[in-house]
Amino acid sequence: MPDSQPEVCGPHNAPPRLILVDLDGTLVGDDHRVSARNASALERATAAGAKVVVATGRPVRLLKPIRESLGHTIALCYNGAIVIDLATGSVIEAHLLDAAIFQRAVETVRASGLDFVVAAEGMPDRGIRGEVGFRDDYDMPRETLAEIAHGGVVKGLVVAGPDVFDAVWEAFATGFPGELEITRSGIDGLIEISATGVSKGGVIDGLARGWGIHPSDAIAFGDMPNDLEMFAWAGRSVAMGNAEPEVKLAATEVGADHDDDAVAQILERWF
Repeated sequence: MPDSQPEVCGPHNAPPRLILVDLDGTLVGDDHRVSARNASALERATAAGAKVVVATGRPVRLLKPIRESLGHTIALCYNGAIVIDLATGSVIEAHLLDAAIFQRAVETVRASGLDFVVAAEGMPDRGIRGEVGFRDDYDMPRETLAEIAHGGVVKGLVVAGPDVFDAVWEAFATGFPGELEITRSGIDGLIEISATGVSKGGVIDGLARGWGIHPSDAIAFGDMPNDLEMFAWAGRSVAMGNAEPEVKLAATEVGADHDDDAVAQILERWF
């Protein structure tokens, strides 16, 4: 797709003070890397005084390949459940899911007759643990639900087959109001469970308040439903050309595909 420089959509044409960018399907290309053009655009934005925040559903352990490309950036991992300094890997904030609530929710949905398997991401020193049948190609300890929940849950993961996925999604999304935050990202058949209030938008709001940055001074880039809260918070939002339809509808504008340096194409208007 050719580069384009359309009129900036949003309340004004001032450069953003805060740049919020998803990784997979957004900043990272099909080669699983941050392109030189995207990295350079973010570097210029940082040099100009903008703050760059990566907001991803990825766990901390899967950020290592991109650290060199992004420099001194803050990263929201697990959709915001853990906030880290990307350069050092040190944890700035952690918002854990109550393990008892997670276990009860899984048991309740299973009692309705729905079939699925679960795993849980723990703090970086604990990693991921899953039931037998949860993506058997993953290298992880295989444990019972009670063992998985024990020791703290950063993000719960639910895998359901295509024949029951919608029913499982509905059961989790509507059955535990005020107790769980439910979303999904780019992996087919994967439901993500976080502590209530934990979302890319919710966690960013708290950080931005501390930095004295208003939502109208922020721009967000994304492609999947777990970016919707971030889009709703930011004054300007850009859906990738490869984004899901509901994400495009929620965005201020739709850019190029993620593999065509879409983030850089937008940021080069200012930086």
